[in-house]
Amino acid sequence: MADHDTLIVSGLKDPWKFLFVDMDVAMLAVLVSMLLMIVGLSAVMAAAGGGGFAYVLHVSRRGKPKGFARHFSYWYFPPVVTQLRSVPPVWAHRTVG
Repeated sequence: MADHDTLIVSGLKDPWKFLFVDMDVAMLAVLVSMLLMIVGLSAVMAAAGGGGFAYVLHVSRRGKPKGFARHFSYWYFPPVVTQLRSVPPVWAHRTVG
């Protein structure tokens, strides 16, 4: 028999959702849509672009651990974009351990 307290705690740790996607994916889709409308695309094309971006991001995150996008951006973008304090610098990642 399952412990109900454990089920409640695991439900509280779930990420926030907007409809059926994670909240951060939905916010990025809205941001991309707004940027596409600023560029000059119509609202329909901007919504399609934002939705496509959200779909690709949602599918690419499937099966990845929490915080994967942040660590991915750390390794592949310049240090000005994102800096993680608990991860060693890029030049030292093979020497630590």
